[in-house]
Amino acid sequence: MMDRLRTMWGERSPREQWMLGVMFALLAVVVLWLGIFRPLEAAQRSARDALREATDRNAAIRMKVKLLKSLPRSAAVGPSASVEQFVGQSAGEAGLTLERAQAQGSDRMEIAVASVRPVALFSWLAALEAQGVRVETMSARPSPTAGSVSVHAVLVRGARQ
Repeated sequence: MMDRLRTMWGERSPREQWMLGVMFALLAVVVLWLGIFRPLEAAQRSARDALREATDRNAAIRMKVKLLKSLPRSAAVGPSASVEQFVGQSAGEAGLTLERAQAQGSDRMEIAVASVRPVALFSWLAALEAQGVRVETMSARPSPTAGSVSVHAVLVRGARQ
């Protein structure tokens, strides 16, 4: 193979050899530029952008942590009414029908909802948590109504221990 290439090279005039040499040199420059330097530059730019975004997220999280640490540590008092009354009233306002609502002391109750859309359920639970009533346990199963679930949950007043 090398002998064949030497023979072909020797058959070329010095001018053709010079032109082919320049062509191969330019081809090598283009291959190095497009095959190595540009991909490395793009990877470096991408890494720089990712680092900048991560640094911004880190600073934002650190500010939020600092803000949270500055808040008073008093436990959430929750609604002034009894948990049973407050949950029943908020369920009615949210358009939910509680199949069962059984108090288990002054700060705890068990509820059951036969059929509710998940979006409505979780919106209602988020509103309850904002008022100081949190979900201790919950189980949800598909209900016979399409796109709905039946829920059994235990709700507790106060902050998470």
